[in-house]
Amino acid sequence: MSATHWSVRQKIEIPFQYTAGPAVTRFLQGLTSKKIVTSVCSKCGWRGVPPLSFCGRCWQPVTEFRELSGTGQLLSYSSSGGRTFGLIHLDGADSSLVHWVVADGGPLKIGSPVEPVWQPERSASILDIEHFRVMAG
Repeated sequence: MSATHWSVRQKIEIPFQYTAGPAVTRFLQGLTSKKIVTSVCSKCGWRGVPPLSFCGRCWQPVTEFRELSGTGQLLSYSSSGGRTFGLIHLDGADSSLVHWVVADGGPLKIGSPVEPVWQPERSASILDIEHFRVMAG
């Protein structure tokens, strides 16, 4: 006799909110002023975006933050539901950021230079960057 496995499919929503902490707070505050902020490790120099409160490489607390230009390169992309997600390596950072990407200024291809397009009104959210666009080259 074989066992029968029953399952029930349902969508469960779990509302959740957490405190951003000092590093992400700096990042979100920077976005309201059209600035992208990175954390800088005082021991190894690693720069993370979004910023971290500790270095993911050497586990040292991070207390230094710097503003980036916002420009970068498209490392990879994938389209889903009519939108394109891009993996963006920002100039001056060691990590990458995932965000919407649009081929406004040229074709969408790996290695394309990109820049942020800002929302007219910002609210301290990653969506203050409407998307990154391919820069005309």
